[in-house]
Amino acid sequence: MMAAKQTEGREITITRFYDAPREIVFRYWTDPRLVAAWWGPEDFVNEHCVWDPVPGGEIRVDMRAPDGSLYPTRGVFHEVVGREKLVFTTGFRDEQTGAFRMEERTTVTFEDADGGTKLTVHSVVVSCAPEWLTALDGMEAGWSQTLERLARVLV
Repeated sequence: MMAAKQTEGREITITRFYDAPREIVFRYWTDPRLVAAWWGPEDFVNEHCVWDPVPGGEIRVDMRAPDGSLYPTRGVFHEVVGREKLVFTTGFRDEQTGAFRMEERTTVTFEDADGGTKLTVHSVVVSCAPEWLTALDGMEAGWSQTLERLARVLV
C-alpha cells in the first residue's frame, strides 16, 4: 500500500509499507550494489552507482533512460541514523558548468510496522532551473516507480 501527497509541484511525501524487516529495507537503501538494482523510474538502468551512506558521503548514479538518454545524478548524504533515517540531496548537474539544474533534499524514515516496515520519503525541490520546471510534473510518478521497483527486489 502506498500513499502520496504532492505540494505545489516542489514537495512530495510518499509512505509505503514493505513486508520486510526494517533492517533489510534499510540495507537496500545503504548498500550501493542493492541501490543500483532498484533506484530510478521504471525501465531505467543504473550503469554506475556510488552510494556512500555516511555524513558527507558521495552519491553518483548514472541512470540510462529507455531512449538512451543519460541522467547523471549527483549528491551527498547529510544524515545517516542507523536503520531509522537518511537525509541526502541529489540532483542533475550541468556537466560543463557543474551547476545543479535541479536539486532536491530527501528525508527517508524507516519504522517497524505490522511485522514489516513503514517507509516515508519526503522530498523537497531546493533549486530548479527554468528549463527543468516541467520535470517537476513527474516527481510523484518518478518516486512512486522507484519505490515500486524497491518492492519488487525485496520479494
